[in-house]
Amino acid sequence: MTNITSKTISIPVHSSRIYQFISDFNNLEKLMPEKVTNWSSTSDSCSFTIQGMATLNMKQGNNKENELVHMKADGKNPFHYDLNTHIQSVDENSTKVYIELNADMNPMVAMMAKKPLGNFVNILVETLAKQF
Repeated sequence: MTNITSKTISIPVHSSRIYQFISDFNNLEKLMPEKVTNWSSTSDSCSFTIQGMATLNMKQGNNKENELVHMKADGKNPFHYDLNTHIQSVDENSTKVYIELNADMNPMVAMMAKKPLGNFVNILVETLAKQF
């Protein structure tokens, strides 16, 4: 299993606002980098293509209100994965957030994909901060 973790960022809002935003998959398109195309979503699932890599399909997993948004692979994907947004309330007006990707890839694919996927999760968390 390959684990890729974004940097941890502080966002100056209550954790519930971040949870509400990120748990609605329709909002995720706002976080995606330019290399993401063919976006399709509902409130609890999405599908998109990362140019030069793969098409990914996700759905809601086992969320913990105001603490964790669990997204898991759904349907046809090049590998099994979970994408977790960890939300930690610091106080009423401050929340720490990081995104973790756990992917079941063979070692050769993992070696090639680790850097682009690391950039991907960092872009997601940085763009999330800009939404607030």
